[in-house]
Amino acid sequence: MQETLANVADLVAKRLDADVCSVYLREAQSESLLLSATIGLDPAAVRHVRLGVGDGLVGWVAKNGEALALERAREDARFRYFPETGEERFTSFLAAPLVVQGGTTGVLVIQTVDPRSFHQADVELMQTCAQLLAPVVVNAQLLALMSSSEDYRSTHFPPRTDISGLGGSLARAEKNVELTGIPTSRGVAIGPVHRFGAPVDLDRVEYRPKGSKAEERTDLLAALAEALGDIEETRDTVRVRFGPEFAAVFHAQIQILEDKGFVQNLEQALDESGDAFLALRSVLDSYRETFESIESEYFRERGADIIDVGQRIMEKLVGDGSEQSAMAPGSVVVVDQVLAGLFARLEIDKVAAIVAEHGGATSHGAIFARTLEIPAVTGVGGVMSTVRQGEPCIVDGSTGHIYLAPDETLTSFYQDAQHKYEVAVGHLDAMRGRPSETRDGKSITLSANVGLINDVRYAEKHGAEGIGLFRTELLALAHRGFPSQEEQEQLYRRVISQMNPRPVTIRTLDLGGDKGIPNVGESNEENPQLGLRSIRLTLENRRAFAVQLRAIFSASVTGHAKLLLPMISSVEELREVRALMAEVREGMTARGEEFDPDMEMGIMIEVPAAAIAADTLAAECDFFSIGTNDLTQYTLAVDRGNERVAHLYDGLHPAVITLIDSSVRAAQRADIPVSICGEMASNPLAVPILVGLGIGEFSVVPAAVPLVKEIVRALDTRETAQDAREALSMASAREVREIASRRLLESGLLDHPDIGDWLKDEIQ
Repeated sequence: MQETLANVADLVAKRLDADVCSVYLREAQSESLLLSATIGLDPAAVRHVRLGVGDGLVGWVAKNGEALALERAREDARFRYFPETGEERFTSFLAAPLVVQGGTTGVLVIQTVDPRSFHQADVELMQTCAQLLAPVVVNAQLLALMSSSEDYRSTHFPPRTDISGLGGSLARAEKNVELTGIPTSRGVAIGPVHRFGAPVDLDRVEYRPKGSKAEERTDLLAALAEALGDIEETRDTVRVRFGPEFAAVFHAQIQILEDKGFVQNLEQALDESGDAFLALRSVLDSYRETFESIESEYFRERGADIIDVGQRIMEKLVGDGSEQSAMAPGSVVVVDQVLAGLFARLEIDKVAAIVAEHGGATSHGAIFARTLEIPAVTGVGGVMSTVRQGEPCIVDGSTGHIYLAPDETLTSFYQDAQHKYEVAVGHLDAMRGRPSETRDGKSITLSANVGLINDVRYAEKHGAEGIGLFRTELLALAHRGFPSQEEQEQLYRRVISQMNPRPVTIRTLDLGGDKGIPNVGESNEENPQLGLRSIRLTLENRRAFAVQLRAIFSASVTGHAKLLLPMISSVEELREVRALMAEVREGMTARGEEFDPDMEMGIMIEVPAAAIAADTLAAECDFFSIGTNDLTQYTLAVDRGNERVAHLYDGLHPAVITLIDSSVRAAQRADIPVSICGEMASNPLAVPILVGLGIGEFSVVPAAVPLVKEIVRALDTRETAQDAREALSMASAREVREIASRRLLESGLLDHPDIGDWLKDEIQ
């Protein structure tokens, strides 16, 4: 434990360029904080200095669970001096709490001799370090305590023990072991664990070099050639499954393996060591350090490609990882990271869910998982060392919860949920050929939200009448930058022609905020959701925006295409885009390039300003598409990704309903169509209210199309119009929900033998 803590302190001190780094841990049997490790303070103070929670600056951080930055710490009224530490010569102070499961288990502190004004970026970096280090520190603490205290575990963990980030040997005799991560792809799966492709543990590899450098060189180059062949094969497989645009994510890895400098570095290291394993390891470590030290986020992310390439070569060289146990049908695949190539190496038909120790919801692999409708959870700390091959596992991709060794009660609960879902989906898909119209004959168009060429297959499978929202940013996220005109045009043409004559609404790049890409926009904005994102970002990058517009215009001749502009907040923005569009069209005309001169152009209503000024905006566009995700977030000032306030995020809040109503009425006065997209469009409770407000088109995830159709067919527009008027006069979202629940109940849907129970669960 002490070694772990000392390493933590040393690492953070170096990374944050501090004179002192200390770790204070909350003692298991008391409310006091113990100085458990330090770099810079008097070593004799370790495990001797204690302070109460709330006592001094460190105690304040522990009590409040907030970071604290002070340029002159001793001038602060909360400061308390501990002579044993020898800290009198240090001036500035920055600390962040170590939080696990909502409770503070310690405090990470840095101090400097010279006065230092900590910027917001410094504070955020410190918080990130604390967040990443908390489970490591807790792991060390638990290892020391488990043998002597069972009370600690029962006090600090709920009955379903969360052991995220802890070793697999801990508490594995228990049932319902719960781990949590980032919900990445919705759905529930129950199946045996299949650990796949664990990275080669370089510290445990037993490699015996051949008798000569020549033989070692032959083996090393052969491993490199085999790895290159594997990646090229993976690229070709991804091209077939996802399209050529997304196969391009492997170009960087191929370039690394074909790079002469890379090969020369390997050969030079081999000449020095005479050992192919040591040569490869030293070169990869050198590359890794180089990438980690570069300020550019874009180039730092290349480190992921280096690691993946290195693992592939290492597997070929040492023979580790080449053999995988047979995958059982319905397996929960557990991996270190959901890299794009994973889907080309797996037997997809046998995969029930994917769980990854690292990565987030916007990685290449995460995008592919959602495309294939495979439940997935990422960022599950310690899962690779915790799970056991073949053990039962439940994955809830909607909440990010994972249960290992579930008992009969928990398994039965999720099996029941699965069964309800399967019966409901079977019934709904069987009815896909029926028209989407209300009982009194009002036609409602049901379209799909998609982002990959493979998504179109699911849109057709579930009976979508068109693509109401094609997200172009997924291609940019895959490339980590603005794609070329050729790449974009190829993708747009394929989607439009495949859906023809059904319409395809292509939204221009909606980047920034939670969908950032390196070197595009501002990476250190204090409030990125209110900053340079979406249409603001593309207008700042006019050349890239013009490239996308040309690609969309060129593809428009393939079928029925429409152009959609995100996050318009003023008529000035709209006019600026229209001027750029005219400029692009003029250039294309001068070059003799074809495009649809009558292609419709619409805007998304997703900020309150646009809803309030809807009459003005409606006069200068062809249609509205209401983006409920951002509209709800901006109207209620709620970050739905923030766990502390996420419960306040509710699209059925009367304020949100009022803005939707204003937008619909403005569209009706201008005689332009209005659609709705976002999660609210597929919320069973929202559908009756939205129909009552006059929404004529719903654009939802493909799998939700049959459900929305079933609800629409059970409604009467006169009744829903009355419900909507009543909802607009309500004081709370709860009251609006009661109105919608009553409508669904009276429609008979909740008593339906096939979908009633499942629909009730969805509403709850």
